[in-house]
Amino acid sequence: IVTFLLVNSLISLLISSAAKTLYKVKPIDEMAVYGGNGNGLNDNFYFLRNNRQSNLNGADLKQSSSRGQTGAVVIENYTPIRHLQRGLDKASIVYETLAEGGITRFLAIFDGEPVDKIGPVRSARPYFITWASEYRAGFAHVGGSQEALGILKDNFRVFNLDEFSDSRTIWRDNNYDPPHNAFTSTYNIINSLNEAKYYYPLTDERFPFKDPDSVPGDIKTITIDFSIDPYTVKYIFDPNSSTYSRYNGGKLNADIKASDVIVQFVDTEVLDDAGRLRIQTNGTGKTLVFRDGKVIEGTWEKDSSINSPDQKMSESWTKFFDKEGKEIQINRGQIWIEVVPNGRTVNYF
Repeated sequence: IVTFLLVNSLISLLISSAAKTLYKVKPIDEMAVYGGNGNGLNDNFYFLRNNRQSNLNGADLKQSSSRGQTGAVVIENYTPIRHLQRGLDKASIVYETLAEGGITRFLAIFDGEPVDKIGPVRSARPYFITWASEYRAGFAHVGGSQEALGILKDNFRVFNLDEFSDSRTIWRDNNYDPPHNAFTSTYNIINSLNEAKYYYPLTDERFPFKDPDSVPGDIKTITIDFSIDPYTVKYIFDPNSSTYSRYNGGKLNADIKASDVIVQFVDTEVLDDAGRLRIQTNGTGKTLVFRDGKVIEGTWEKDSSINSPDQKMSESWTKFFDKEGKEIQINRGQIWIEVVPNGRTVNYF
């Protein structure tokens, strides 16, 4: 009995210790998720995954908050509230594009270290849903346009995490004024996916990855003209780290260090008096891929005919090709995809 009590006490101590250092989530039904193949974990914790690389951006994952699931969060970029932004520096991939009135908005994709606060979370648009669906992601947002909400009703390629129907995943921080005070976390997103037994791990690499070039190029500056000055984006390349620092409206976001900047030129159309946009997500267009202080010109492609519910995620990805038709290799690390209307200026020098 004494031995049993000692062993039980030791186990309790180890679990208590693990709770302080590991990312605790609620257990899921292993048999339902894994089909009884024996690959599940039988406790409440996801273990540290040393030497594992993200399939989203190729970077090392010292700790993962999921079992391959991804979360996609719509994040606000209205100039007066940028100081409230949380989580962008921890995302594996970030999409930036226009919403209404020349204001840009982000879709941040997460599969890495736990992030306690992400936001401010804002409303969905159809193009955000299209990009989130490439990852079978848990899609966190606060409402959306009528078109977006209609698409979400029958969309099997994302798990809908709307504050209006799922107030547990997204919370309000009462220290700030609405609508700029909605936030979520990777903990909340993954718990919601687990409880719903929504398990679509990203098993293939999103891009063909590579290590930084030993000899960097001499393109140090990229500027992107989305609309007006507060939404102008600038990246400055650091050859010592092979990363790009990001400026928005002339102000540095010191926490963001992008390894790659992909510019995807698209057709856009204003739909209504509110300024809502239709943004091209399927077909093909021009692309500029910046990495290692260099630029690669080419095209992006996405097949709009792919809609099978059992297809591999990789079959629906937007892909980026050089002028010879070869898929462009991407440096490991955070990736920013700048979705820019055709006709807007992108300078680099």
